[in-house]
Amino acid sequence: MTPPPYVLSQGVLVAIGNALSQAFAVGIGTSHEANKPHHEARPCVPSIRQRSKAQRPSEGHARTIVEGRWGMCEFTCKCANSIQSWNPAVLGLLDSLPYDEEVVVWGRRWIVKTSTLGERHGYGVYACEDIIVEDSTSCRREGPTLFPYGGPIYKRRHCNMILRQHPEWKTFALEMDTFAGSTRRHSDVRVIDGDPIRFGNIAGFINSTVGTRPKRKANCEWVFVKGPPPAPYGETYHEDHCLVLATRTIRSGDELFTHYEWN
Repeated sequence: MTPPPYVLSQGVLVAIGNALSQAFAVGIGTSHEANKPHHEARPCVPSIRQRSKAQRPSEGHARTIVEGRWGMCEFTCKCANSIQSWNPAVLGLLDSLPYDEEVVVWGRRWIVKTSTLGERHGYGVYACEDIIVEDSTSCRREGPTLFPYGGPIYKRRHCNMILRQHPEWKTFALEMDTFAGSTRRHSDVRVIDGDPIRFGNIAGFINSTVGTRPKRKANCEWVFVKGPPPAPYGETYHEDHCLVLATRTIRSGDELFTHYEWN
């Protein structure tokens, strides 16, 4: 006798249908999470601290190439950021100084040629006109202004850093803050890079009286001046500066000498 066919109840059929629908939905990736609304991805905006760090140039990769006296010099890292350009015209100086030719600087005529000390001392500066210094017993003798000691100004630590990277880089560094009452630290003392070749600084050709044979007498000196130079140069240059003053009468054809020692 054949048994009667098994008939599923309505509840069982509903349960099986629900199970199959869930299994089918998972298989094609249509879970209930897929029905949630999607939000567009926002770009990650760095904080102010992060942005300032990202925009700051890396000192380790800084690099600059400038022309030195004996060719091109490459400076890197902090030196690359310290090297300054200089326009001699802001102080009334010439871009370049020709040798054995008269030039006019600050209204006076000068010539740069071989020093009377001999060829091993290089060039010297000669007056092409008389410069009279009046003696005075009532006050300290101050002669007329000849010209400025010009060039870019560095702090001493920056100047030393440049020379450590390129010892052949001639700076002709003249200290500005050696006057009485200066409170600057030694590393913060300002120095002028007065190289006459690169910066047209005619004062850089003045030779020292130290060790000269026969002994030369100084006829000029450089002094620190707080504030801008006299007109019309003060209209384009507004910084502290150094000037070269005559200390005794200079005749046409005399070479300029002052007293200084190289460190």
